[in-house]
Amino acid sequence: MNNLEEIISSRIRDSGPITFAEFMELALYHPLYGYYSSGINRIGKEGDFYTSPHVHSAFGKVLGNFIVKSFDVIREEKLTIIELGAGKGLLALDILNHIKSNNTDYYDQSNYYIVEQSDRLQDESKKTLINHRHKIKWFSSLDELENEKVTGVIISNELIDAFPFHRAKFMSGNLSEIYVSVEDDEITEVIGKPSSIELEEYFVHYDINFKEGQEFEINLHAEKLLHKIDNILGKGFILTIDYGYLAPQLFSPQRMKGTYKCIYKHAINETPYINIGEQDITAHVDFSNLIRAGESLKINKVQYTTQGQFLLDWGILDLISGDIKKKSSPDSSFKKDIQAIKNLFLPELMGDRFKILLQKKNLEINHKNFYPESPFKISFNVL
Repeated sequence: MNNLEEIISSRIRDSGPITFAEFMELALYHPLYGYYSSGINRIGKEGDFYTSPHVHSAFGKVLGNFIVKSFDVIREEKLTIIELGAGKGLLALDILNHIKSNNTDYYDQSNYYIVEQSDRLQDESKKTLINHRHKIKWFSSLDELENEKVTGVIISNELIDAFPFHRAKFMSGNLSEIYVSVEDDEITEVIGKPSSIELEEYFVHYDINFKEGQEFEINLHAEKLLHKIDNILGKGFILTIDYGYLAPQLFSPQRMKGTYKCIYKHAINETPYINIGEQDITAHVDFSNLIRAGESLKINKVQYTTQGQFLLDWGILDLISGDIKKKSSPDSSFKKDIQAIKNLFLPELMGDRFKILLQKKNLEINHKNFYPESPFKISFNVL
């Protein structure tokens, strides 16, 4: 039993079973032993998983294309890019490099805010972004920005899936909650009544027929994040990138055990009570909830699509074409680059695994003029 497992077990012995969300909060974010706060590198070849910015800089360049077009629409003198959960700053670096190289006016009139709760990752991102330090401010929480009304673009990439979520089960026609308990010095699960009214009311807006015994996750933090964003963003766009589905597919009986998974050294398992503090815990995002919550705040959907189609729409093939033209004789390194870029958008790889939700606030846009439609379409089911 490691230190964190003992801390969790002691809490349960003292106070009784805890929700899975409480367990996950401790497992991932405990100040000393949490997965994301322990000071150990978790992302990349030496870590447990890759994110798109680690695969190739083309991802950030395409987002740079989107941001430049967004600034064309927003048309304000002061523009702000806010990245939530920026990690080491790789995505910020690619975005800022691309904007600086292709639109110096927008680069000069914009600021980049990084919101990252890990002090260690903030320090690393300051090294990564040394050449753009004059453009960037670092924050540990969105709460530090609550008195500002920014105009610009807010981005998150693989953030919401790591928010602590509750696990629930449909039993005898009712919603029950899965709690974490201890029995004979082993962490185990028990079933009880929902821990909050928010859980009981989560599916009020949905028409979903659960099967007896079906398990699923409920992420209450996602909607809370959108409310915080609403307090900060005066006018602009919100771009959410993550793996997930709309509600009918996410809560389909085909997923009787839900979507949660654990990741340890690039291997996936469904056992959250091992390697506590040493493995990631995650679940697919309910994009229907983000769309509905946004509409209640007058933050309206512009587009919901796959990462692959978004990258095609916003010019990733042009990047490949430009690179090819620069190469008189492609070498092995160049071929690796092209394959890495393909990993980002091909449907059998990262292209349809990740979804993108684009929302707007206080903007009137002509969708046809604003959002480019690539003639190349990836066949997928977003429902």
